[in-house]
Amino acid sequence: MADVELRNVSKLFGAGKVVDDIDLQVERGEFFSLLGPSGCGKTTTLRMIAGLEAPTSGDVMIRGQRVNDVPIEKRATNLVFQKMALFPHMNVFDNVAFGLTIKRMPRAEIRRKVEAMLAVVSLEDFIARPVTGLSGGQQQRVAIARALVNEPAVLLLDEPLGALDLKLQLRLQRELRQIQKATGTTFIYVTHNQAEALTMSDRLAVMNGGRIEQLGTPAEMYLAPATSFVASFIGRTNLLEGRIASVCAGAARIEAGGLSFLLPAGGATSGERLALSLRPERIALVGAGQGQTQGRIAEVEFMGATVLYRVALAAGPTLLVQALAGNAPLAGGTSVGLDFAQDAAVPIRATTVSEDTE
Repeated sequence: MADVELRNVSKLFGAGKVVDDIDLQVERGEFFSLLGPSGCGKTTTLRMIAGLEAPTSGDVMIRGQRVNDVPIEKRATNLVFQKMALFPHMNVFDNVAFGLTIKRMPRAEIRRKVEAMLAVVSLEDFIARPVTGLSGGQQQRVAIARALVNEPAVLLLDEPLGALDLKLQLRLQRELRQIQKATGTTFIYVTHNQAEALTMSDRLAVMNGGRIEQLGTPAEMYLAPATSFVASFIGRTNLLEGRIASVCAGAARIEAGGLSFLLPAGGATSGERLALSLRPERIALVGAGQGQTQGRIAEVEFMGATVLYRVALAAGPTLLVQALAGNAPLAGGTSVGLDFAQDAAVPIRATTVSEDTE
Protein backbone atom coordinates (compact mmCIF):
# COMPACT_ATOMS: atom_id res chain seq x y z
CA MET A 1 0.00 0.00 0.00
CA ALA A 2 1.27 3.47 -0.92
CA ASP A 3 1.74 5.87 1.99
CA VAL A 4 0.36 8.73 -0.12
CA GLU A 5 -1.80 8.56 -3.21
CA LEU A 6 -3.27 11.42 -5.22
CA ARG A 7 -6.15 10.50 -7.53
CA ASN A 8 -7.03 13.02 -10.25
CA VAL A 9 -6.28 15.90 -7.88
CA SER A 10 -6.83 19.47 -9.06
CA LYS A 11 -6.73 22.80 -7.24
CA LEU A 12 -8.26 26.05 -8.47
CA PHE A 13 -7.67 29.50 -7.04
CA GLY A 14 -10.35 31.64 -8.64
CA ALA A 15 -10.31 30.81 -12.35
CA GLY A 16 -6.69 29.64 -12.28
CA LYS A 17 -5.89 25.91 -12.10
CA VAL A 18 -2.76 25.66 -9.97
CA VAL A 19 -2.71 21.85 -9.84
CA ASP A 20 -4.15 20.13 -12.89
CA ASP A 21 -5.53 16.59 -12.53
CA ILE A 22 -2.45 14.83 -11.16
CA ASP A 23 -2.10 11.16 -10.21
CA LEU A 24 0.72 10.16 -7.89
CA GLN A 25 1.73 7.33 -5.58
CA VAL A 26 4.47 7.60 -2.95
CA GLU A 27 5.53 4.25 -1.56
CA ARG A 28 6.19 3.51 2.09
CA GLY A 29 9.73 4.40 3.15
CA GLU A 30 10.51 6.45 0.03
CA PHE A 31 12.38 9.72 -0.13
CA PHE A 32 10.22 11.38 -2.77
CA SER A 33 10.71 14.89 -4.18
CA LEU A 34 8.40 17.30 -5.97
CA LEU A 35 10.68 19.37 -8.18
CA GLY A 36 9.87 22.34 -10.37
CA PRO A 37 10.13 26.10 -10.84
CA SER A 38 8.23 28.67 -8.79
CA GLY A 39 4.51 28.57 -9.53
CA CYS A 40 4.48 25.01 -10.89
CA GLY A 41 2.08 23.75 -8.18
CA LYS A 42 4.51 21.69 -6.07
CA THR A 43 3.92 23.54 -2.77
CA THR A 44 0.15 23.56 -3.30
CA THR A 45 0.32 19.79 -3.84
CA LEU A 46 2.24 19.40 -0.57
CA ARG A 47 -0.27 21.60 1.26
CA MET A 48 -3.16 19.43 0.02
CA ILE A 49 -1.40 16.33 1.37
CA ALA A 50 -0.88 18.12 4.69
CA GLY A 51 -4.46 19.39 4.94
CA LEU A 52 -3.61 23.08 4.65
CA GLU A 53 -5.51 23.22 1.35
CA ALA A 54 -8.51 21.21 0.18
CA PRO A 55 -8.48 19.82 -3.37
CA THR A 56 -11.05 21.30 -5.73
CA SER A 57 -11.51 17.82 -7.19
CA GLY A 58 -9.97 14.40 -6.75
CA ASP A 59 -8.93 12.44 -3.68
CA VAL A 60 -5.98 12.58 -1.29
CA MET A 61 -5.25 9.18 0.28
CA ILE A 62 -2.90 8.49 3.19
CA ARG A 63 -2.27 4.81 3.89
CA GLY A 64 -5.47 3.87 2.08
CA GLN A 65 -7.69 6.38 3.88
CA ARG A 66 -9.35 9.26 2.03
CA VAL A 67 -8.39 12.37 3.99
CA ASN A 68 -9.96 15.22 1.97
CA ASP A 69 -12.10 16.21 4.96
CA VAL A 70 -9.67 15.20 7.71
CA PRO A 71 -8.19 18.27 9.50
CA ILE A 72 -4.45 18.77 9.55
CA GLU A 73 -4.04 17.84 13.24
CA LYS A 74 -5.66 14.45 12.67
CA ARG A 75 -3.61 13.44 9.64
CA ALA A 76 -0.66 11.05 9.93
CA THR A 77 1.66 13.76 8.60
CA ASN A 78 3.98 16.43 9.96
CA LEU A 79 5.42 19.50 8.27
CA VAL A 80 8.87 21.11 8.21
CA PHE A 81 9.10 24.54 6.59
CA GLN A 82 11.97 26.75 5.46
CA LYS A 83 11.06 29.02 8.39
CA MET A 84 11.54 26.66 11.29
CA ALA A 85 9.16 28.37 13.78
CA LEU A 86 11.04 27.07 16.83
CA PHE A 87 10.05 28.43 20.22
CA PRO A 88 12.88 30.84 21.09
CA HIS A 89 12.14 30.82 24.83
CA MET A 90 12.55 27.01 25.00
CA ASN A 91 15.66 24.87 24.95
CA VAL A 92 16.24 22.01 22.49
CA PHE A 93 14.57 19.39 24.67
CA ASP A 94 11.39 21.39 25.20
CA ASN A 95 11.11 22.28 21.52
CA VAL A 96 11.35 18.65 20.44
CA ALA A 97 9.06 17.50 23.27
CA PHE A 98 6.35 20.07 22.55
CA GLY A 99 4.03 17.84 20.51
CA LEU A 100 4.37 14.93 22.94
CA THR A 101 3.63 17.24 25.87
CA ILE A 102 0.44 18.46 24.17
CA LYS A 103 -0.60 14.79 23.88
CA ARG A 104 -0.09 14.46 27.68
CA MET A 105 2.37 11.62 27.29
CA PRO A 106 4.09 10.50 30.53
CA ARG A 107 7.22 12.53 31.26
CA ALA A 108 9.52 9.49 31.32
CA GLU A 109 8.23 8.38 27.90
CA ILE A 110 8.71 11.90 26.54
CA ARG A 111 12.31 11.96 27.71
CA ARG A 112 13.03 8.56 26.20
CA LYS A 113 11.57 9.53 22.82
CA VAL A 114 13.24 12.95 22.72
CA GLU A 115 16.65 11.61 23.66
CA ALA A 116 16.37 8.87 21.03
CA MET A 117 15.36 11.36 18.34
CA LEU A 118 18.11 13.81 19.22
CA ALA A 119 20.58 10.96 18.82
CA VAL A 120 19.22 10.31 15.31
CA VAL A 121 19.82 13.95 14.31
CA SER A 122 23.19 14.08 16.15
CA LEU A 123 22.11 16.70 18.69
CA GLU A 124 22.14 14.62 21.87
CA ASP A 125 24.87 16.84 23.36
CA PHE A 126 22.70 19.96 22.85
CA ILE A 127 19.64 18.78 24.78
CA ALA A 128 19.68 21.67 27.28
CA ARG A 129 20.97 24.32 24.86
CA PRO A 130 18.72 27.33 24.10
CA VAL A 131 17.69 27.11 20.44
CA THR A 132 18.76 30.74 19.97
CA GLY A 133 22.35 29.62 20.62
CA LEU A 134 22.34 27.08 17.75
CA SER A 135 23.53 27.50 14.19
CA GLY A 136 21.03 27.56 11.33
CA GLY A 137 21.77 23.95 10.43
CA GLN A 138 21.38 22.82 14.04
CA GLN A 139 18.07 24.67 14.32
CA GLN A 140 16.80 22.95 11.19
CA ARG A 141 17.72 19.57 12.68
CA VAL A 142 15.78 20.50 15.84
CA ALA A 143 12.75 21.29 13.64
CA ILE A 144 13.10 17.91 11.91
CA ALA A 145 13.46 16.10 15.23
CA ARG A 146 10.35 17.88 16.57
CA ALA A 147 8.38 16.67 13.56
CA LEU A 148 9.72 13.09 13.57
CA VAL A 149 9.37 12.48 17.31
CA ASN A 150 5.59 12.36 16.79
CA GLU A 151 6.15 9.33 14.53
CA PRO A 152 4.18 10.55 11.50
CA ALA A 153 3.52 8.18 8.62
CA VAL A 154 4.78 10.89 6.27
CA LEU A 155 7.10 13.84 6.84
CA LEU A 156 6.44 16.75 4.49
CA LEU A 157 9.32 19.17 3.88
CA ASP A 158 8.78 22.47 2.06
CA GLU A 159 12.17 23.77 0.85
CA PRO A 160 13.68 23.33 4.34
CA LEU A 161 17.25 24.15 3.25
CA GLY A 162 16.47 27.20 1.11
CA ALA A 163 17.55 29.79 3.70
CA LEU A 164 20.93 28.16 4.42
CA ASP A 165 24.27 28.86 2.74
CA LEU A 166 25.48 26.47 0.05
CA LYS A 167 28.07 24.61 2.14
CA LEU A 168 25.52 23.99 4.90
CA GLN A 169 22.91 22.91 2.35
CA LEU A 170 25.26 20.26 0.98
CA ARG A 171 26.01 18.91 4.46
CA LEU A 172 22.34 18.82 5.48
CA GLN A 173 21.39 17.06 2.25
CA ARG A 174 23.54 14.11 3.36
CA GLU A 175 22.25 14.32 6.92
CA LEU A 176 18.60 14.43 5.83
CA ARG A 177 19.10 11.34 3.72
CA GLN A 178 20.76 9.55 6.64
CA ILE A 179 17.92 10.56 9.00
CA GLN A 180 15.31 9.30 6.53
CA LYS A 181 17.09 5.96 6.17
CA ALA A 182 17.56 5.62 9.93
CA THR A 183 13.88 6.24 10.73
CA GLY A 184 12.32 4.58 7.66
CA THR A 185 9.79 7.43 7.52
CA THR A 186 8.35 8.40 4.15
CA PHE A 187 9.66 11.85 3.16
CA ILE A 188 7.97 14.09 0.59
CA TYR A 189 10.34 16.94 -0.19
CA VAL A 190 9.47 20.08 -2.16
CA THR A 191 12.30 21.95 -3.89
CA HIS A 192 13.19 24.00 -6.94
CA ASN A 193 16.84 22.93 -6.53
CA GLN A 194 17.68 20.22 -9.06
CA ALA A 195 20.86 19.14 -7.28
CA GLU A 196 18.97 18.59 -4.01
CA ALA A 197 16.34 16.44 -5.68
CA LEU A 198 18.86 14.36 -7.63
CA THR A 199 21.13 13.85 -4.62
CA MET A 200 18.53 12.82 -2.04
CA SER A 201 15.55 11.25 -3.80
CA ASP A 202 14.63 7.65 -4.45
CA ARG A 203 12.14 8.99 -6.99
CA LEU A 204 10.92 12.43 -7.99
CA ALA A 205 8.20 14.13 -9.99
CA VAL A 206 9.10 17.11 -12.16
CA MET A 207 6.17 19.55 -12.23
CA ASN A 208 5.41 22.26 -14.74
CA GLY A 209 2.26 24.34 -15.08
CA GLY A 210 0.39 22.33 -12.46
CA ARG A 211 1.08 18.99 -14.16
CA ILE A 212 3.60 16.21 -13.68
CA GLU A 213 5.91 16.25 -16.70
CA GLN A 214 7.80 13.10 -15.71
CA LEU A 215 8.02 10.68 -12.80
CA GLY A 216 10.99 8.43 -12.13
CA THR A 217 14.38 7.94 -10.50
CA PRO A 218 17.04 10.66 -10.58
CA ALA A 219 19.02 8.65 -13.16
CA GLU A 220 15.97 8.25 -15.39
CA MET A 221 15.23 11.96 -15.23
CA TYR A 222 18.76 12.98 -16.18
CA LEU A 223 19.69 10.26 -18.65
CA ALA A 224 16.29 9.75 -20.30
CA PRO A 225 14.24 12.96 -20.01
CA ALA A 226 10.79 12.59 -21.53
CA THR A 227 10.24 16.20 -22.55
CA SER A 228 12.22 19.29 -23.51
CA PHE A 229 11.18 20.91 -20.22
CA VAL A 230 12.60 18.07 -18.10
CA ALA A 231 15.77 17.89 -20.20
CA SER A 232 16.49 21.61 -19.79
CA PHE A 233 15.27 21.98 -16.19
CA ILE A 234 17.38 19.14 -14.80
CA GLY A 235 20.91 20.15 -15.62
CA ARG A 236 21.99 21.80 -18.85
CA THR A 237 21.40 20.37 -22.27
CA ASN A 238 21.44 21.08 -25.98
CA LEU A 239 17.94 20.87 -27.47
CA LEU A 240 18.06 20.04 -31.16
CA GLU A 241 15.39 19.77 -33.81
CA GLY A 242 15.96 16.69 -35.96
CA ARG A 243 14.67 14.61 -38.82
CA ILE A 244 14.97 10.87 -39.43
CA ALA A 245 17.07 10.63 -42.57
CA SER A 246 16.86 6.84 -42.93
CA VAL A 247 15.86 3.65 -41.11
CA CYS A 248 17.78 0.42 -41.59
CA ALA A 249 18.11 -2.81 -39.56
CA GLY A 250 16.25 -1.38 -36.55
CA ALA A 251 18.40 1.78 -36.37
CA ALA A 252 17.43 5.33 -37.34
CA ARG A 253 19.91 7.80 -38.76
CA ILE A 254 18.92 11.23 -37.41
CA GLU A 255 20.16 14.55 -38.76
CA ALA A 256 19.89 17.45 -36.29
CA GLY A 257 21.53 20.85 -36.46
CA GLY A 258 24.12 19.63 -38.94
CA LEU A 259 24.99 16.68 -36.68
CA SER A 260 24.30 12.99 -37.26
CA PHE A 261 23.16 10.40 -34.69
CA LEU A 262 22.28 6.71 -34.85
CA LEU A 263 19.53 5.61 -32.45
CA PRO A 264 17.16 2.63 -32.11
CA ALA A 265 14.34 3.11 -34.61
CA GLY A 266 11.53 2.20 -32.18
CA GLY A 267 8.87 2.30 -34.88
CA ALA A 268 10.09 5.60 -36.36
CA THR A 269 9.77 6.24 -40.09
CA SER A 270 11.98 8.06 -42.55
CA GLY A 271 11.23 11.77 -42.78
CA GLU A 272 9.68 11.96 -39.32
CA ARG A 273 10.64 15.03 -37.26
CA LEU A 274 11.67 14.77 -33.61
CA ALA A 275 13.53 16.62 -30.85
CA LEU A 276 16.79 15.52 -29.24
CA SER A 277 18.56 16.27 -25.96
CA LEU A 278 22.35 16.22 -26.08
CA ARG A 279 24.05 16.72 -22.70
CA PRO A 280 27.16 18.96 -22.69
CA GLU A 281 29.33 16.29 -21.05
CA ARG A 282 28.55 13.83 -23.88
CA ILE A 283 30.53 16.03 -26.29
CA ALA A 284 34.34 15.93 -26.37
CA LEU A 285 36.55 18.84 -27.39
CA VAL A 286 39.29 17.78 -29.83
CA GLY A 287 41.78 19.61 -31.99
CA ALA A 288 40.70 21.77 -34.92
CA GLY A 289 40.17 19.67 -38.02
CA GLN A 290 39.42 16.55 -35.95
CA GLY A 291 36.14 15.05 -34.73
CA GLN A 292 32.73 15.00 -36.38
CA THR A 293 32.15 18.75 -36.69
CA GLN A 294 34.05 22.01 -36.40
CA GLY A 295 33.39 25.16 -34.42
CA ARG A 296 34.77 28.15 -32.58
CA ILE A 297 34.58 28.86 -28.85
CA ALA A 298 32.18 31.77 -28.44
CA GLU A 299 32.01 31.93 -24.61
CA VAL A 300 33.82 30.38 -21.66
CA GLU A 301 32.25 29.79 -18.24
CA PHE A 302 34.81 28.63 -15.67
CA MET A 303 33.13 26.46 -13.00
CA GLY A 304 36.13 25.23 -11.00
CA ALA A 305 36.61 21.55 -11.74
CA THR A 306 34.91 21.91 -15.12
CA VAL A 307 34.52 24.53 -17.85
CA LEU A 308 31.35 25.15 -19.83
CA TYR A 309 32.05 26.25 -23.39
CA ARG A 310 29.60 27.68 -25.90
CA VAL A 311 30.86 26.48 -29.24
CA ALA A 312 29.47 28.07 -32.41
CA LEU A 313 29.45 25.45 -35.15
CA ALA A 314 30.62 26.39 -38.61
CA ALA A 315 27.24 25.33 -39.99
CA GLY A 316 24.65 24.86 -37.29
CA PRO A 317 23.67 25.87 -33.74
CA THR A 318 25.78 26.94 -30.79
CA LEU A 319 26.38 23.96 -28.51
CA LEU A 320 27.15 23.77 -24.81
CA VAL A 321 30.21 21.58 -24.17
CA GLN A 322 31.39 20.66 -20.68
CA ALA A 323 35.01 19.64 -20.16
CA LEU A 324 37.44 19.17 -17.29
CA ALA A 325 39.23 22.40 -16.48
CA GLY A 326 42.72 20.93 -16.80
CA ASN A 327 45.62 23.35 -16.45
CA ALA A 328 43.80 26.27 -18.05
CA PRO A 329 40.55 26.76 -19.99
CA LEU A 330 40.67 27.35 -23.73
CA ALA A 331 40.29 30.96 -24.76
CA GLY A 332 37.32 32.43 -26.57
CA GLY A 333 37.82 32.44 -30.33
CA THR A 334 39.77 29.16 -30.34
CA SER A 335 38.93 26.84 -33.23
CA VAL A 336 38.07 23.33 -32.04
CA GLY A 337 36.65 20.04 -33.24
CA LEU A 338 33.77 18.28 -31.50
CA ASP A 339 33.37 14.54 -31.15
CA PHE A 340 30.56 12.46 -29.66
CA ALA A 341 29.19 8.91 -29.68
CA GLN A 342 26.54 8.15 -32.28
CA ASP A 343 24.02 7.40 -29.50
CA ALA A 344 24.92 10.45 -27.36
CA ALA A 345 21.58 12.20 -27.96
CA VAL A 346 18.23 11.17 -26.46
CA PRO A 347 14.90 11.60 -28.27
CA ILE A 348 12.36 13.67 -26.32
CA ARG A 349 8.87 15.11 -26.70
CA ALA A 350 8.79 18.82 -27.41
CA THR A 351 6.23 21.29 -28.68
CA THR A 352 8.87 23.89 -29.50
CA VAL A 353 12.63 23.64 -29.57
CA SER A 354 14.62 26.82 -29.05
CA GLU A 355 18.25 27.52 -29.78
CA ASP A 356 18.42 28.77 -26.19
CA THR A 357 19.72 25.45 -24.93
CA GLU A 358 19.67 26.30 -21.21
